[in-house]
Amino acid sequence: MLSASNSWRARPNIRRAVKREHQLPSTAPLHAGVVAVVQRFRSDLGLYVHLHCLVTDGAFEERAGELLFRPAPPPTRARMLAVLTRVREAIAAAADDDDELDLDPALAACVQRSLRGPHLAALAPDAEPPPQTLSAHGLHLHAATTVDGRDRGRLERVCRYLLRPPFAHDAVEATADGRVRVHFKAPWRRGAAFAEMTVDTFLSRLCALVPPPRFHMTRYYGVFASHHRLRARVIPSPPQPPAPGQLSLCLAPGLPEGHREAAPGPRRIGWAKLLARVFAVDVTVCSKCGGRMKIVEVVSDPQALAELVHGARAPPRSSRAGQLGLFG
Repeated sequence: MLSASNSWRARPNIRRAVKREHQLPSTAPLHAGVVAVVQRFRSDLGLYVHLHCLVTDGAFEERAGELLFRPAPPPTRARMLAVLTRVREAIAAAADDDDELDLDPALAACVQRSLRGPHLAALAPDAEPPPQTLSAHGLHLHAATTVDGRDRGRLERVCRYLLRPPFAHDAVEATADGRVRVHFKAPWRRGAAFAEMTVDTFLSRLCALVPPPRFHMTRYYGVFASHHRLRARVIPSPPQPPAPGQLSLCLAPGLPEGHREAAPGPRRIGWAKLLARVFAVDVTVCSKCGGRMKIVEVVSDPQALAELVHGARAPPRSSRAGQLGLFG
């Protein structure tokens, strides 16, 4: 089973639907966008390749220098079936091109072990599928989740779901009998709330979840692509940083002494935030009062560092390994 939305072919369908809905003469001025995230896991860490796609429910029309958003009607079953048909054709073409895969035997064994496990339960013959969902060609398409673009909080939650990792650290537990238990975020339809496996199975599944080298797991199409000429007008501008509470410690190059310039906002997450995410310790928060830490002084001289950290005492000297009894 492959739960997927054929993102690279969905944009023409959206543009044609918008053209018919609004009775436009052409699809040339219409531009849609898709963000596709490749996921490789089930809740039990089994290998289950599927796509999470964030698709605009309409298209942007460029008219006389203005950019208008034209909503599209909900997808029909015929349109959804056409998407699944094209996905099947793309998978078949990719399988024909990769008949001779140079795969390490150990990794191939990990992949085979990770493929084992439960699959999506099929609906009863007389059961009606949920709205905006369709199963065909051994594939499943779910297009029932919609978000108003103005609801930034809910949109962020959907994006976090698209990009979620295989498991959380607190969801993996070592049992007393030497096995590994992986807790699910929500119980499965069969009632299972966790999966237990041996350590070897757990490690083999983790190996199978590692994507191939130089393979992009997040892809952008249409107006969301980095080189699209309308992207800057569609993507919201980042919020302006607040006024600095203290003077910058770095002088802009070429400026005279005393004239300081605010540095541009960082393009990546700072080390303090990354460490807080990994170790759950925020070094920018005071452990005594809970207030925000701020830079008071920059010290680079080793002796000055020792005096600040250890007071008037000299810094402690590292003992040799033999003195600690590590070598008898």
